[in-house]
Amino acid sequence: MNGKKCPTADARPGMKLAASIIKESGQVILAEGTVLTDTFIEKLKLLNLEFVEIAENTAEEAPTPLASVETFDAVYDDTLQVIDNCFSTMRYFKEVPLMQMKELADTSIDLMADTTGVLSYLQIVRKQDDYTFRHSINVAIISGIVGKWVGMSGEELKDLIFAGLLHDIGKTQIPLEILNKPAKLTPEEMKIMKNHTIKGYKMLLGELGAHESILCGVLQHHEKIDGTGYPFGISGEQIHPFAKIIAVADIYDAMTSDRVYHIKRTPFEVIEEIKQETFGKLDPAICITFLRNILNYFMGAKVLLSDGEEAEIIYQRNHAYPTVCTRDGKFIDLEINRDISIVGFI
Repeated sequence: MNGKKCPTADARPGMKLAASIIKESGQVILAEGTVLTDTFIEKLKLLNLEFVEIAENTAEEAPTPLASVETFDAVYDDTLQVIDNCFSTMRYFKEVPLMQMKELADTSIDLMADTTGVLSYLQIVRKQDDYTFRHSINVAIISGIVGKWVGMSGEELKDLIFAGLLHDIGKTQIPLEILNKPAKLTPEEMKIMKNHTIKGYKMLLGELGAHESILCGVLQHHEKIDGTGYPFGISGEQIHPFAKIIAVADIYDAMTSDRVYHIKRTPFEVIEEIKQETFGKLDPAICITFLRNILNYFMGAKVLLSDGEEAEIIYQRNHAYPTVCTRDGKFIDLEINRDISIVGFI
């Protein structure tokens, strides 16, 4: 990427890095193509970097989608650190750093959501950090993908991504002994946990930039089409479209993640479960769009099979059981050969 040296003191939000910033240890701090935010710039100043390489004509270029899992991982790591800090602020100061989170939603997270193969990347870069931080980023990314699939664009799509990032901020007000409990919650603990939707809504109410659609996404993302959800048990068209999309993203990410009380499942198992939930709990139109489009995201993905072999997905007739080709050229239809399954991405 063509670029020119820019004094770090003169760096401005919206500028794009022409070269990765790397520590002496080899760790990537910010990857090439990262769009700078106030947060990133402050971090660079703290590192006493005098200059950064800035892409020329940044203002006229759209952010370039991340080209590899390595660059995606670098941006994801940096975003994760900022979200960690934001959630700590909310837990201990009970204030939402809304503008800082909005910057992330409009830059790094939007960039990750635009990346080809992002759903496969999310499986590869799974982190062991606090689940709530990772889950918030992942739900924002997945909500953005689904939002595009259902025809959203522009500011509406940005607001959806932002709502996905904020959807669980009420959990910062849930006691840590409940939030991180490595066992099933008691009925009383579950009642407290379910309160996170209302707590998140109240934290955002009256905040500049927290539009009604964003508030609804935070408040209603656990409501169900048949009225069996919470906090109010509303149903059907009473549920905001943002909440319906975030609900699908929330379920998909939660079930494909390792957590203290359950082992993650493969996307294909989860897709099959979402298929079963299409009529009754989740919005049918959104689910059908999700299921129709997600197949394309995993075509060509490299996977690890339960027998130890590595393979590539080459065809998907059935959501849960694709056809793969192993490294030695053997074709396996997993719908027929149920003794073999996909156990991970590589």
